[in-house]
Amino acid sequence: MAKTKIKVGFAGTPKIAFDIFSEILSSKDISTEFVLTQPDKSSGRGLVTSKSLFANIDNVPVLQPESLSGEELIKKIEAFNIDLLVVVAYGKILPSWLLNTPKFGCLNIHFSNLPKYRGAAPIQRAIENGEKETGISFMKLTEGLDEGPIYKNFVINIENKDYFEVESMLLEESLRSVCGVIKAVTENLQPKEQDHSLATLANKITKNEGQIDWTNRGREIVNKFLAFKKWPKVFFKFGGMDVEAVNLHIHSNDIGRPGEISEFNEESLKIYCGDGVLALTSVKFPGKKVIGSKDFFNSKRDIISQGDLLI
Repeated sequence: MAKTKIKVGFAGTPKIAFDIFSEILSSKDISTEFVLTQPDKSSGRGLVTSKSLFANIDNVPVLQPESLSGEELIKKIEAFNIDLLVVVAYGKILPSWLLNTPKFGCLNIHFSNLPKYRGAAPIQRAIENGEKETGISFMKLTEGLDEGPIYKNFVINIENKDYFEVESMLLEESLRSVCGVIKAVTENLQPKEQDHSLATLANKITKNEGQIDWTNRGREIVNKFLAFKKWPKVFFKFGGMDVEAVNLHIHSNDIGRPGEISEFNEESLKIYCGDGVLALTSVKFPGKKVIGSKDFFNSKRDIISQGDLLI
């Protein structure tokens, strides 16, 4: 007698979600019944500017509703009669009817050690705050923001790693673990409640957070540089432009006026911060290619010099 497959739906939108979906799709023990993902992005003229990664999947229905409250959608999803809905960065809060439709509820993959870093930017906020560890929480989705009980938790060392490195490690562990966790949940694994008194928030990042505050300590600026590698990146103001700091590191603990240039040569642009000196070795001006310190010095040596103040 053939073994009954676990019937799941999948809700997710970005690339990392698509990669996890692909892993689930390849499992012989799991049947993926449908995908729920955000609508294609379009310009104001109705032209599609960004098509869903899930657009060309064969044999799996892809649902892209503008709203999750439509009667037709509710009937369609209920008809799939799934055991579990797996959720990875879908991008919208799921209504109670959807949380309660699958036999075993909804399994959310959140990229932090919950209850720390609940919210939209857990990877970035963990790096920004200088955490040595973060992790993956496989949790039961509830109506509260990342407040559900935890099925499984995996810890990852992230010391001195940037956003892309951390995301890659979290994805690797997710791919290794997700099918096993799905199986355990549908075999009635009981989740453990979070300690809500230890909860912290990982608020959505804004563009302005990328501007370097030279009064901050060097380590704080470097952490932000590592955390914001994907977006919004870190930048400083020069000639009315946002200049991206593409490579920077702590140079020394010499003290000076924060934001003042301590030295500018072919090796780097050195700037005082709150507790020392940072060295920038490559930058990017708006609309231009990345340039190294030698080209930066040769092109700007007449208008930037030691003692100038950056903001």
